Amino acid sequence: MVNTRALLVLGRVSNLSTVWSNCLCAWVLGGTGQGSVFTALLLGSSLMYVGGMYLNDYCDVKFDKEFRPERPIPSGHVSQRAVLLLTLGLLGSGYALVAWVNLQVALLGALLLSLIVAYNIVHKKTGFGVALMAGCRTGVYLMVGAASLGGLNSEVVWAGILMFLYVLGITCLARTESTGGALSKTGLIAILVPLVGVLLAGAMNSLWIGVLLSSGTLAGWIYFAFSKAKVNGRLIAGKTIGPLLAGICLVDWAILSSMRQFSLTTGGFLVAFFLFAVIAQRRIPAT
Repeated sequence: MVNTRALLVLGRVSNLSTVWSNCLCAWVLGGTGQGSVFTALLLGSSLMYVGGMYLNDYCDVKFDKEFRPERPIPSGHVSQRAVLLLTLGLLGSGYALVAWVNLQVALLGALLLSLIVAYNIVHKKTGFGVALMAGCRTGVYLMVGAASLGGLNSEVVWAGILMFLYVLGITCLARTESTGGALSKTGLIAILVPLVGVLLAGAMNSLWIGVLLSSGTLAGWIYFAFSKAKVNGRLIAGKTIGPLLAGICLVDWAILSSMRQFSLTTGGFLVAFFLFAVIAQRRIPAT
């Protein structure tokens, strides 16, 4: 029998709402569209995310046996073969849900799928893996934007670039989580760059109140994430990852605010997604 909690831990489902946040941001920037299309994109992206997380544990069994024996596969809560079968089912069904929208979405969905697989195969072998992980998030923006009424535009691409940098930073920090390596300066810089990008976009669009509020909230959350990660005066990089992942929703809020695309309805969803991640991470580990 497969342990239900093991499946939730494998899929890092506490971070799922950050994928929903990315989808909503790209959808709004692209001019929205039919509800049925957005629903398919939301479900498809979610399934591909969970499938990618399953594939991550499948590929990392040897590493986890040494450094993270509590993970579901090495601890015996689920077999490696079962994880592989579930991975194939999730990735395949996720892609099927988005591929029907149009040819461009199908191609970008295939690109996203390729990035997911490539990341999991090489991320423990080369530092280039951090760029592949960040590229997966950018792929979500491009895929969803291409499905919207306005299509893939410069605002969607810009949002994807900013999120690429933020996730790149988190991934650089996460590489030291299990091995206790030195804190990545590249990771720290990459996390902060999107704040500068949002402020520049806000200045170009003559927006200040919303941008300062959203970017200030994001900056405050980043500071909180690092301040809470100190143990006996020493910063533990692994403790920053969960809060920083939840902060993805705040990055989307700041992006939308800097592009005149923020509304109370959209803001309500983004805040709900953020709170979902923060609360869920208390029960299901973010990494």
